[in-house]
Amino acid sequence: MTIEYALTRTEIVQGYFRGLKASPKFLFIVLFYFAVLAILILASTGAFSRPLTLVDAIIFVAIVVGSIPLLSLVLFVRAKTSKRSLTISPEGISTSVGKLQGQTPWRKIKVVSVTDEIILIAGANGNAYFIPNRAFSSPGQRSEFVDKVRNWMNAPEPA
Repeated sequence: MTIEYALTRTEIVQGYFRGLKASPKFLFIVLFYFAVLAILILASTGAFSRPLTLVDAIIFVAIVVGSIPLLSLVLFVRAKTSKRSLTISPEGISTSVGKLQGQTPWRKIKVVSVTDEIILIAGANGNAYFIPNRAFSSPGQRSEFVDKVRNWMNAPEPA
């Protein structure tokens, strides 16, 4: 099944925040990567070669929490607003935006969250697809898409 749509920069940022709100699993993935970043920053300043302090904890929390809006800014600036094509099949997701193409097998998909406005599909690496309702010709096509995604994502891998 193939759908085509374009996203505005604002829709991409809104999709990111909706995804964080709608999916605890997606929120955990994003926070995990920000926590790793915070640990690396603290390590580079020598925080682990001495007893940790309250200031270290505040810096850690500030990096993790501050990275959430910072990433939205990065998403806004780097957003791909060209028409995109997204195809789902038993093998996974294939997508193209302009000249860029990519494939994601179902085993790498960790989150499927459906809200009234978007469908969020995200991998363990934090990459996500934000699919607006207008990408579908009807509510029935949207439901069929979601059903196929969930079935293929949960299907056992071939031996």
